[in-house]
Amino acid sequence: MNPTLTASAAASAQAALWGRRPADWARLAEPQNVPLFAAVLDALDVGRGTRLVDLGCGSGLAAQMAAERGATVAGIDATPELLEIARERVPDGEFATAALEEAPFGGGAFDVATGFNAFQFAADPVAAVREAARLVRADGGLVAASTFAEPERCESTALHLAMKAAVGARDDGYAPYALSGPDGLSDLLAQADLEPVSAGEVALAWAHASVQDTILSVLCSAGGARAMEAVGEAAVRAALAPAIMPFTRADGSVSMDNVFRYAIGRTTT
Repeated sequence: MNPTLTASAAASAQAALWGRRPADWARLAEPQNVPLFAAVLDALDVGRGTRLVDLGCGSGLAAQMAAERGATVAGIDATPELLEIARERVPDGEFATAALEEAPFGGGAFDVATGFNAFQFAADPVAAVREAARLVRADGGLVAASTFAEPERCESTALHLAMKAAVGARDDGYAPYALSGPDGLSDLLAQADLEPVSAGEVALAWAHASVQDTILSVLCSAGGARAMEAVGEAAVRAALAPAIMPFTRADGSVSMDNVFRYAIGRTTT
């Protein structure tokens, strides 16, 4: 959360970062989270007839998975370049460029709202979850939020720390783990006046065919873009390569074990 930015200004800042390498994100990074997407969609019982909106939908893979289950899907994201891919993946979906706190859909238009690793990047995470709650029906609509578990439970934290060290004094306070504590997501949903429904953890591996693909999957993220802005791409690559080596197998492939959390809340009248 950055209290000095409005929702639209924060969204514009995020779009400038995420829009640099959208194809790499869609090809290399986003698919690593398929087990998380599947677990949350299962927990929400998403299926034929479900109306789902994904906040911070990125290049639309979670929305595509929901559509393949029979759901009617929509999504919002700050990054037009990612939304172009989302529209290709889900031609029947409704996607809009917007801040998380300012969705251009009517209240109660959906049964379910999801925010995969998204709400911590809003200017006001509580307002973003309240917006998600506005979008779902008032009589038991569901809102799901997910994020990394604690940094020490995610091997990919080594890459974040390597970039942070490379940036040094120029670190701007980028905080992907802002909601990662044991009660981070549940407290966030409670602050948005949602009734707790369920919560869980999902273990998954971020696996890539090579060190080069692993580096590209980091550079296409907001964290990678921020680091490159600060010290340049060559310096970020030089910092990442040795951090990746402990997770590199004999065949050159890379695998890092991570844990994600999710929590689901329900609207009450």
